[in-house]
Amino acid sequence: MSDKPVRPWDLFNKKMGRVDSDTYNKRIEICKECPELIRLTFQCKKCGCFMKEKTKLANAGCPLNKWGRVNVEEVPK
Repeated sequence: MSDKPVRPWDLFNKKMGRVDSDTYNKRIEICKECPELIRLTFQCKKCGCFMKEKTKLANAGCPLNKWGRVNVEEVPK
């Protein structure tokens, strides 16, 4: 796993690992409960990311450490 920060264009990189649907759903539920979420756009006030997209990337993490990076080999298929 890379230590480089996740960038918006990483969503277009087929080599970037993606999480499974369970991990994605867990991350989304955490974001839904966060006071830093702009509900209208589902955007994080802290990092500015659109969370419905960022939560799909294995190498992404919450700026408030509510969820973190996942090694895609460890994520159940």
